[in-house]
Amino acid sequence: MRHVRALMLGIALIALVVSCGGYVALGEIRAAAAAEGDPVEFIVAPGEATADIATRLSSEDLIRQPAIFTLLARLRGLDGKLQAGRYILSPTMTMSEIMIALQSSRVEEAQLTVPEGLRLEEIAAIVEKTGVVSADAFLRAARDGERFRDQYFLLNSLPQGASLEGYLFPDTYRVAKDASADQIVATMLDRFAEQYGTIERDVRVPDVTVHQIMTMASIVQREAALTSEMPTISAVFWNRLRPENAPDFGGGQLGADPTVQYALGYSAAESSWWRKTLTAADLQIDSPYNTRRYPGLPPGPIAAPGLDALRAAAQPDESAPYLFFVASCAKDGSHKFASTLQEFQIYEAEYLACQ
Repeated sequence: MRHVRALMLGIALIALVVSCGGYVALGEIRAAAAAEGDPVEFIVAPGEATADIATRLSSEDLIRQPAIFTLLARLRGLDGKLQAGRYILSPTMTMSEIMIALQSSRVEEAQLTVPEGLRLEEIAAIVEKTGVVSADAFLRAARDGERFRDQYFLLNSLPQGASLEGYLFPDTYRVAKDASADQIVATMLDRFAEQYGTIERDVRVPDVTVHQIMTMASIVQREAALTSEMPTISAVFWNRLRPENAPDFGGGQLGADPTVQYALGYSAAESSWWRKTLTAADLQIDSPYNTRRYPGLPPGPIAAPGLDALRAAAQPDESAPYLFFVASCAKDGSHKFASTLQEFQIYEAEYLACQ
């Protein structure tokens, strides 16, 4: 009899624990993580496990108990069936509401792919094709660097009144169909800050600002056809800026044709922002971006550099003594590099002879 009573007491205790546990779990399912809070962008990757989704929801303070979320998904037959996509969730949503949202409330998105080496007008045209915002709206935002300066410390060296030319990182993005121009620009600046962070601790050029690195990177991006040559071409341009080399090359001029192309702007005849053939008159255009006429770096970037060009600008080939380069006869985008004018003239004659 005593054993029976002990057994019944044990069963009752187990039932009480289960009941309390169920009550707590039910409370978590019905309660929001917070009484108030800002909406959070949450992305579910294709094939992502429910437990991993729950863990990230918890780290974003959208739920309190990831284990209960995972269990609830299994009980509802949704384990492994939450839809990949981009969502806007709120900490004021209940766990059950979040689970429902992750099945059907994806934000409509458009894909935006920006190649390396484009100027703002070209990027704006790509943005407009997504149908999200117009090119004009995007350019108004992108040309107002002051609007974003306080949000991004890497813009501290951006000159007063400068645009964000060069700072909108080339990549593939997913943007909401209802995104504003400011939001698209901010997304691209976020990616820039992320990528620049990979090289900022190993800048080998002394006494330079982020803006100067970005300016050089944009020139390297437009000048180099081969990624492997970017550090050497970067070295050539930095070498040209050294005071001791001024007598040997243009008195401190960079002599970079892409900066002249940038200064000239759009060519209706070629339907391009980048003219393929520059005339003698083109090379004399009176613009601070004309590095064949004015010494030093131009006022700012001329295009959006990718990570390879950024790295090359920050980490030029320190063993390269060159001041000149000319396209090679291989016609594969490669160049021949020279330390003296005489050597350059030999390579130039070779190139002209093989045309």
